[in-house]
Amino acid sequence: MMKKIFWAAMAALAMMPSLSKAEQKVVLVTVDGYRWQELFTGADSLVINQKQFGDVKTMKDNYWRETPEERRETLMPFTWSFIAKNGTIIGNRKLGCTMDVTNKMWFSYPGYNEDLCGHADDENIHSNDALPNPNVSVFEVANQTPEYKNSVLCFGSWARFIEIFNEKRSGLEVNANYRHSMSKNPTEREKYLDKLQDLCPKYWGEERFDFLTHEYAMEAMSTRHPKLVFIGYGDTDEWAHAGNYRLYLDAAHNTDAFLKDLWNLIQNDPFYKDQTTVIVTCDHGRGDADINAWRDHGPYTKNSHQTWLMAFGKGVPAKGVLKSGEYFNNQIAPTIANFLGIKFAPQNKGVGKPIKF
Repeated sequence: MMKKIFWAAMAALAMMPSLSKAEQKVVLVTVDGYRWQELFTGADSLVINQKQFGDVKTMKDNYWRETPEERRETLMPFTWSFIAKNGTIIGNRKLGCTMDVTNKMWFSYPGYNEDLCGHADDENIHSNDALPNPNVSVFEVANQTPEYKNSVLCFGSWARFIEIFNEKRSGLEVNANYRHSMSKNPTEREKYLDKLQDLCPKYWGEERFDFLTHEYAMEAMSTRHPKLVFIGYGDTDEWAHAGNYRLYLDAAHNTDAFLKDLWNLIQNDPFYKDQTTVIVTCDHGRGDADINAWRDHGPYTKNSHQTWLMAFGKGVPAKGVLKSGEYFNNQIAPTIANFLGIKFAPQNKGVGKPIKF
């Protein structure tokens, strides 16, 4: 009887997932066009008082506080109560730490290409047109390794992620825009999300609201347990282009809540707990030269190359907000590869080096 118990125990142990390097998980989150100014100092004192950008009383009641520290904590409470104390935050230019894109376009497709592929490609990526990305992302490389094959999932609000990840060539599963759940056996919650999405106004045509992207990602992580996940939120950029500062701030506040929800999932799932690194960044910045500049970005919008990054979880020290150093978005993909323990060596100029946290 004891022998049977012993061998049953050994069999159970053999079936348990290993906690080796191959079991490292990474979640990359992007917040489209979210400025470092709001991240580090909260609501902009000039913009929030302009009635053309939203109801001033509502904006100030919700997000205005006397000091920059109070404002940022009100806008993004999880970021400043947890990430700042348990992780590393890069890009506070007021303190002397910078982060920038290396591409010269300063808009979305070139920015995401740089984030995901580790280098700029201004020769080929110079518009937001629906053209398949000729470059290979770290997600595509990971999906070709024995450790991560068929364990890579991508979720995005913007339709263009389908081309950015080059779904046809890469074989990656990209749930973007108004696609339904792509699970072979959708859960009841995924079926409900499909129905909800169909009923939701398609306000932006090529981009769904972020809450749908978030919920699809959370359900897939809970049930399918991918090891490498991309989640691309877009509400911040859309509301900024629309000149609606109230909803831009609301979108930032909601994104902070999404990050808290993501971390709670990770901490309460044995598959992810203590094995997962979360990296949060953006694809470009926004202008700050005048009262209207926050709405725009691009090569003719000053300072919209300025970005930021947050990291927390496994392998990230609790350094808080860095006060020095130069960082670039072309370092993100190599950093992910470094965490995963996979070889990532694009044969392109300007490939970044992994960030040493």
